[in-house]
Amino acid sequence: MIDGHSGIENREVNRGGSGNFQLVLAYLKESSGAGHFVIHATSSTSYSYGLQPLEFLQQIGFTHFRGECPFHHDRCFYREIATLQRDIHGFENMQQVQSIHDAFRKFAEKIGDLFSLYQQEERVLREIELTKTSASLFGAPLEIEIQKTDMPLWIEDVKPKRLLNLQKQFAELKTEIDDLKSFLPLVYATGDILVEAVLQALRFSGLKAERTQPGFTVDILVQTIDSSKRFGFEVTGAEGGIKKESKKLTQVLEFERIKEHGEKTVLLANTFRLLPIQERNNCEHFTPQVIDFLSRHPILLMTGWDLYRMVCDILEGSKNPEDIIDLIFRTEGRLEYE
Repeated sequence: MIDGHSGIENREVNRGGSGNFQLVLAYLKESSGAGHFVIHATSSTSYSYGLQPLEFLQQIGFTHFRGECPFHHDRCFYREIATLQRDIHGFENMQQVQSIHDAFRKFAEKIGDLFSLYQQEERVLREIELTKTSASLFGAPLEIEIQKTDMPLWIEDVKPKRLLNLQKQFAELKTEIDDLKSFLPLVYATGDILVEAVLQALRFSGLKAERTQPGFTVDILVQTIDSSKRFGFEVTGAEGGIKKESKKLTQVLEFERIKEHGEKTVLLANTFRLLPIQERNNCEHFTPQVIDFLSRHPILLMTGWDLYRMVCDILEGSKNPEDIIDLIFRTEGRLEYE
């Protein structure tokens, strides 16, 4: 059984992460000729309560490496995800290797969200006095085999320039398509998917945005690069409008009470999320009672559709990010975005 680190070659082939986690995908080659794809994970953050990040990594199937890792020093937790029994020099099963990179990238992008969910689960189980049975997220490592039909790696050196350019364009287009698709949940989603879309939209607008820990009064803390403007975003999805009975009103008022850095409090609600956009025009997204209830405070009320249109306007060049940020910061009450 490998220790995730010992071999004749141990090189980084991909990198990613989210939340407070940093991940490296490495290819480890043994003297026997076997090769292994290994995820090296760590977190530089510790918490004084609840599930700890490094404890979480062990819960989902990572092993603490008791030595010096070339990627994370002495705080490395590793997991083998694929193995190649015989690494034939100069050949690669490109389809399977690409699937490994794709799976790693998606896992790295979501590990922060997964940690938040595990924290919530642990808190609920603790409240009802139950103990979780630990179970690894990962199954046995995927076995990769080199076939006679697999393309040798040196083929890259003789590909037509036109093919190389097209492959590069395709990769760039796929990345751009994935980035643009990440904004679509702003107009239909709820829960963590919606929060992640809001994060992506705020970062695209030039803001620094991070999710808060479960149980905090708002979902996202945001600031400009120079920290001159700060925001606290509470995010929710609803099949109707926001009424005075909504618990979200209490949360934003509590944030108004405890905030320490002059943050602008924003309630972003993806209201009437299941209706087609053209059917939402005459809907009451925030009732008059809600607007009146919050009117004593400099709180902004906006919809997922508002933020989506802002992103589209920036993409199309009709608005610049600075104006959008300033609009959100100085507007109080219901945002009327045109």
